[in-house]
Amino acid sequence: MPNTDIPRVLVLGATGRIGAAVAGELEAMPGQVIPVRASRSGTTVERWIAAGQEAVCVDLDDPDTFAGALKGIDRVFLVTGYTSAMNHQTKTFVDAAEDAGVDFLVHLGVFGDGRSTDPHFAWHELVERYIAGSTLAWANVHPHVFMENLLGINGPRDGQLVWPMGDKRVGWVAGADIAAVAARVLAEGPETHAGKDYYLSTDLLNGTEVAEALSDALGREIPALVLTPADLQRMIEAGLDIAPADMDAAYAASTLIWARQTYEGRFDHGAVTTSTVEDLLGREPVRLREWAAAHHQELLDRLP
Repeated sequence: MPNTDIPRVLVLGATGRIGAAVAGELEAMPGQVIPVRASRSGTTVERWIAAGQEAVCVDLDDPDTFAGALKGIDRVFLVTGYTSAMNHQTKTFVDAAEDAGVDFLVHLGVFGDGRSTDPHFAWHELVERYIAGSTLAWANVHPHVFMENLLGINGPRDGQLVWPMGDKRVGWVAGADIAAVAARVLAEGPETHAGKDYYLSTDLLNGTEVAEALSDALGREIPALVLTPADLQRMIEAGLDIAPADMDAAYAASTLIWARQTYEGRFDHGAVTTSTVEDLLGREPVRLREWAAAHHQELLDRLP
């Protein structure tokens, strides 16, 4: 029989970069917690189970899948997609977690100030307030810009790094550090972490500085194309820059608002670094140059 004294942690988004890394971190803590991976894909769940891992089907757009998945779950890592659907997804999931007797929920949010007007920041702030108003013990993990975005939306285009925010700096954090912090909070539980907000920002860099770090790590020059949000808008209108095809339209529009508000100084509250990784994990965080070296080939594959 399984040891029912060990907390079971449901990990949503376990097929994504962060969710998968959180599940892996929890597996590296034998005897402390039991990770239970979640996916909407039955085939994926069957594959995990065949590999000896606990897994359940959860479709965040179908609340009828929640009760069964939450049976016997003590703690939850909550991550949703970047669409406005996160609002009703989180509301209905939190309700189900309350009904299921979940002890602790850790939400992956954004580096906001509670007064955001940028839509995708506002979505996160809405769901965090709903979580805080529930009966669940909770904690929030607030990463700044993912370094992994340099493999996607913020990555080099046509051999150069497009930076539409002038000389403004933003904070960067590695996905591995986000996952390690979230896993530590989940494993140590509500007795230590209930009601806490953990902000993650490791390197404070603008586009020119990011391009320099990438150039050093890859051994080839990647110039920065420094623009203003207005410049970028003109490029988009001229068809010279388009959002990825799989990006939600409202989220794509929100990223432009974020760029404009960052350029205007309305996100200056986030122009900081934090000691969260050192404080919780007792080690140095991953720096951008170190991250770029570790993702050397993935970055090179994006270059002409």
